[in-house]
Amino acid sequence: MTIAILLGFCLITVISSMAFGTLETIKTKAARYFSGHIALISFKETNFGISNTDEIIEKLKEAKFPLRTIAKRTVCYERGAKIFFNANYILQRRPIGIDFEAERELFKNLSFIEGSYDSMLGDNGKGGILISRIAAETLGARVGDDIIFYMATEHGQYNTATMIVRGIFNETSIFGYASYMRIDDLNMLYNKKEDHTTDIVLHVKEGVNVEKLAEKIRVTLEKSFPVFPGIYSNAAFSDARYSNTPVETIAVVSVDAQLAQIRDILDAFLIGTYFVLVVFIFIVMIGILNTYRVLVHERTREIGTIRAMGMQKSQVKLLFLTEAAILSLISSFIGFLLGFIILNIIVKFLDLSSLFFAGLFTESGKLNFFIDPKIVFFNTIFMLSAVLLAAWGPSAKASNLPPVQALRKGI
Repeated sequence: MTIAILLGFCLITVISSMAFGTLETIKTKAARYFSGHIALISFKETNFGISNTDEIIEKLKEAKFPLRTIAKRTVCYERGAKIFFNANYILQRRPIGIDFEAERELFKNLSFIEGSYDSMLGDNGKGGILISRIAAETLGARVGDDIIFYMATEHGQYNTATMIVRGIFNETSIFGYASYMRIDDLNMLYNKKEDHTTDIVLHVKEGVNVEKLAEKIRVTLEKSFPVFPGIYSNAAFSDARYSNTPVETIAVVSVDAQLAQIRDILDAFLIGTYFVLVVFIFIVMIGILNTYRVLVHERTREIGTIRAMGMQKSQVKLLFLTEAAILSLISSFIGFLLGFIILNIIVKFLDLSSLFFAGLFTESGKLNFFIDPKIVFFNTIFMLSAVLLAAWGPSAKASNLPPVQALRKGI
């Protein structure tokens, strides 16, 4: 019984922690790609751009929201940007101009193969660019090489610039088709003013519910600015983008909304995991039921003795259930420790970098896990409830046994 509970809790700890760790990894990558955990993006007709950036930032600071970073960005949402080098080229889905000093907290865990994030700080970063591993491998480029960056403005003009590769970050997934440069460099290519901003990046503090905070920010801003209704999916974001609104209107977009489809896949995987676990627990419950039937049979004389000494029926039942509860909690705790050890072994020794698709949910080829105390508590209560439910029948039977009959024979 102990082994069954231990293995069950170990299994759910490993699977749920890996699933949530995968989601956190994707959200971390998406936060860099999609302008933070929450992005403020303004649309007017078919154009992007925030004209009153400083005023909006001041409102956010006054509200004292739990934010780590508030920064300005310019993102090229027009398709067709390319990097040329050595007779090769690669498309860039999203050229991103950032304030490297302001966004340092958001990029601190970005893994580099060559170069570093620090090389873009200060005046040294002017004319520099950070490209992904997939871009570098396609082009055959290395840190220090001059590449040609080619892009179209929102009015259809084409601009080019020679830029120096300052860093190559380890990304091969869909997030690898982005490149990062100084915001003023991209604005020059985009044919915009040096202080032009398309996005305001909001990086939230740990433990904060991003969706709820996004709604609070939206409600706060709509008191002073035109704001779109709540955006909770990528489809809703597209509707706002192509709404052709005549007045500059702010869209408050969370990273969860951007990742709605990926999150649905992970949620479906987690539901499937818990279904398998429920089946496993059902089997465990049958084992516990049979075990307690045997235990009650073997303790018949003891039950008769304590009942003859005056113990009430409810106390006999409570005795068996307490034993089951203690056994469940101890086994679950050991199972959690075993699961934690297994998770660390997986993270340390399992390398998935050779799998192309693994880049979406790994960092440098390594899986991450995330242990949510709320989920651990839920799993513990779930396991405890299952054990008590299985032990209830035999415990009730033991408590209803007449003392004389118990002393004379077994159940």
